[in-house]
Amino acid sequence: MSTLGIGLIGSGFMGASHAFALAAVGQVFDLPKNPRLELVADANAELAENAARRFGFARATADWQALIADAAVDVVHITAPNRFHVPMAKAAIAAGKAVHCEKPLANSFAEANELAECWPAT
Repeated sequence: MSTLGIGLIGSGFMGASHAFALAAVGQVFDLPKNPRLELVADANAELAENAARRFGFARATADWQALIADAAVDVVHITAPNRFHVPMAKAAIAAGKAVHCEKPLANSFAEANELAECWPAT
């Protein structure tokens, strides 16, 4: 079965929730592609490496921008603090990645509109 490379930015409570759900989803649902826990990023290398070990990610980084640029990452899960959601989501969209952003997506209606305008027209 083919897989989707998952990149997770932020390994706190919500990051842990996403990681555990991603690890279990293939056992619950019949998916066309299973998530592959590829890369986790956090505020420093120690946090990221601990998260990789705890959650089963293949690799860790302290650089969220490197995670977004990584060719093995297909989907970026943003579970960092709210104030980082917009710049991280913008960067992931610009890199052509699928984005799953924890709520709130943005801190204002204006920021949400700004993000909506980043997605390519379908």
